[in-house]
Amino acid sequence: MALKVNLELLAELVAFKHYGTLSATAEHLMITQPTVTRGMKRLEEELGVTLFDRSISNHIKLNDTGLLAANEAAKLLKEVDDFTDKILNFDRLKDKFTVGSMIPGPLGFLNALKDQIAVQPVINWELVNPESVAAELSNLKEKVIFTDHEIINEEFESLYLGREYLKLEIDPFNPLAQKEAVTFKDLTGLTFLVLRDVGTWRGIVEDNIPQADFLSQNSVNAMTTISQYSRFPFFVSNLSQNLPDTVERLKGGDRVMVKIDDPNNQMEIYGTYLKSERRTVQPLLKAMSQAWPK
Repeated sequence: MALKVNLELLAELVAFKHYGTLSATAEHLMITQPTVTRGMKRLEEELGVTLFDRSISNHIKLNDTGLLAANEAAKLLKEVDDFTDKILNFDRLKDKFTVGSMIPGPLGFLNALKDQIAVQPVINWELVNPESVAAELSNLKEKVIFTDHEIINEEFESLYLGREYLKLEIDPFNPLAQKEAVTFKDLTGLTFLVLRDVGTWRGIVEDNIPQADFLSQNSVNAMTTISQYSRFPFFVSNLSQNLPDTVERLKGGDRVMVKIDDPNNQMEIYGTYLKSERRTVQPLLKAMSQAWPK
């Protein structure tokens, strides 16, 4: 006969493994210590095993069986959370074409392209953590996620869209403005205006421009305002240079666009999705690929 185990008790067990004491576990779960004590005894009774070593007075710790149980409970609770997320996302988004991304450029490009494509996507502007791509697709939070690498396995596949690369917008009186192209090393020591959340691009520019300072802004509006009243250089990409926000930022003609000719200045962009969604998502991705700025 299958056991029926209370998920709340499993959550208490996982918390105990993490925090190590009844008092710390109770504090984390915002319940009383006697409640935790009773819960752990009840869990042992339901399982029919001993989970704790109580040989030391006023102190308990997980025995080997308890450690195994806590590890397996953590896996089970995650599966339950994934199940719940998947059902809720399906019900909430079943009639919507949701799109996310690890980097902002493809989202802005897609948003500008919306009137030219049949599908009307719902864009999630909060960037997806690279480690969360598989989970968000599996749990149906997004139908497509733009990634900076290809993912192909039994569950997922990626369609190559094109490359994104940066250009420099710089004060026309800066000597670099007279050059046809610059490298990242040429930008040593400069101070740049940048958006705080640019995904993979942030690491690329910080790692490849020596001794540079980056004035991070939380919003595009802040970037636009500061760039219009300052001489700090900033970056645009082939995906963002013609977007309305960028055009607004460049009003006044107080910047010169300079090409960045550097081997590190390129990123391959893919549309990654569940194979089961192939027929749904590929028309949108192919339309993006055909319109991709060179």
